Amino acid sequence: MKIFTGTEIRDIIVSILIVSVIFWIYVFAFPDIAGFFVSLVIVFFSFFCHEISHEFVAKKLGCMATYRIWPLGLLLGIMSIFFGLIGLKSYFIPIIIVGCVEIMPYRFGRWGFKVVKLSVRDIGVISLAGTGLNVFFAVFFKLFPGSIFHNLSYFNGLFALLNLIPIPPLDGSKIFMWKMWFWLFLIFISVLSVASSIGFI
Repeated sequence: MKIFTGTEIRDIIVSILIVSVIFWIYVFAFPDIAGFFVSLVIVFFSFFCHEISHEFVAKKLGCMATYRIWPLGLLLGIMSIFFGLIGLKSYFIPIIIVGCVEIMPYRFGRWGFKVVKLSVRDIGVISLAGTGLNVFFAVFFKLFPGSIFHNLSYFNGLFALLNLIPIPPLDGSKIFMWKMWFWLFLIFISVLSVASSIGFI
């Protein structure tokens, strides 16, 4: 059984490439091509783990989680590239959320599809699976020295923080509706991680 559909694979590839360019411009010595490949590895690892976690937990709950490009996020991401290229990156946060996961309360089978009843908790847990893993990575990679681990921590912290914005269709809106106190805890950890990565604390 395929993990991702053809449409998902297309959207994931496009998203990884765009986010890799954004992270390359804002973090590495653009246009150093080696920096792009390092950025690509960091984004691919973090992004893939995020999406596969959503898919795995959704499957455990008997439903589907499908990745889609988010038009508004894509537009903001392209604007981030533009602002970075014209030398304004010091004034903007790189927008690296160009897609989102749609949680569908059904699964396909031999005879069509089966409707699955999902609670607010189920939707929150599926959403947490991806973003919570990024929060964990943001903290975990701080334990190791070296620029690659620093940038892995920074990317995952920023990726988690932006995903936790409590507006649909982002993960944060679903986690917020499930457990607001836990959403606040994740926000707190993500902010601390990003702030330490960029030297604020």
